[in-house]
Amino acid sequence: MPQTDAFQGPLFIVGSPRSGTKLLRELLNRNPGINLCNPESHFIPYLYRSFGTDPGVFSVDLDRFFAAFDRMPFQIFSRRMGKPVMGRAEFEALRDARSWAEAFEMILRHYGEPGASATAIWGDKTPSYVLDLPLLAEIFPAARVIHIIRDPRDVAVSARNAWRHNLLRSANKWTRNVSIGRRDSACFDGRFMEIFYEDLLRHPKAELQRACTFLDVAYASKMTSLIRPSENIGRAAGKRYIDPANLGRFRERLNAQEQRRIEEIVFDAAQGTPYRPEYATRHLPLTPLRLGMCAALDGGRSAVRYVRKKGLLDGIGINIGNRLQKRRKLP
Repeated sequence: MPQTDAFQGPLFIVGSPRSGTKLLRELLNRNPGINLCNPESHFIPYLYRSFGTDPGVFSVDLDRFFAAFDRMPFQIFSRRMGKPVMGRAEFEALRDARSWAEAFEMILRHYGEPGASATAIWGDKTPSYVLDLPLLAEIFPAARVIHIIRDPRDVAVSARNAWRHNLLRSANKWTRNVSIGRRDSACFDGRFMEIFYEDLLRHPKAELQRACTFLDVAYASKMTSLIRPSENIGRAAGKRYIDPANLGRFRERLNAQEQRRIEEIVFDAAQGTPYRPEYATRHLPLTPLRLGMCAALDGGRSAVRYVRKKGLLDGIGINIGNRLQKRRKLP
């Protein structure tokens, strides 16, 4: 890997789904000094827990390791996007990796934007890594993290519109992700930054300048524009610009009872954020039974959606891979 004194990565963008992580990645990637891979990786915790014993030593059976990697949804999505994916032959380069950080860097740089500088900041946006911050800090001692947070009421509305996911389960996931992300930010000892989605939409230049300062990279004026739409679903689908009106949609889409119930679920986790309750006066979480029922229904909808959009074989592969990658022990 090229060696300089400047920060070269990794950078991880994390947050709750439908919180603007994709928009942030696309804006940051407009900077010639930043090259975050696409699609989302998801596989780092799973592959490390399956094959690793020491983050400072990369020593694996490459045949088995590649076979596991090649089954990941990341590879399926990459192929369908027409990307030049890594095959077993390309994996031979990993023999030179001295640590898991170096091995994952070789992989993620391969899937970055073509033609990017070899010294550009590498990394990934995978929202669910907000649940894996201690592990990421262990594997990548120099990593930096940007946690983007969006109004939980808008997150719930967006997840329902995009995927037909249950409003209350989305609120529960927001509570879990924000709480764990803020708690585990201590693992990064100042290498952790929060951005609020609404600030990014209202003041994109100021927020992106702040991100560049955090990353020790020069700000580029073109970062406030998109070369391609950041979204293919939801209200922002197809837009090649930052839409400052894409906030506060929950007031149009939720009735008072729905809004109150979401606010009750996120009540404690929303403390210290700009998101003030308009109806709720206390914290009232979902019961485990209700949460389990919502999760089962959402999981079924996601499984059907992948099969319909990606075909039977890829759809089944993505669903199995997602199940494997989501196995983690949470407090």
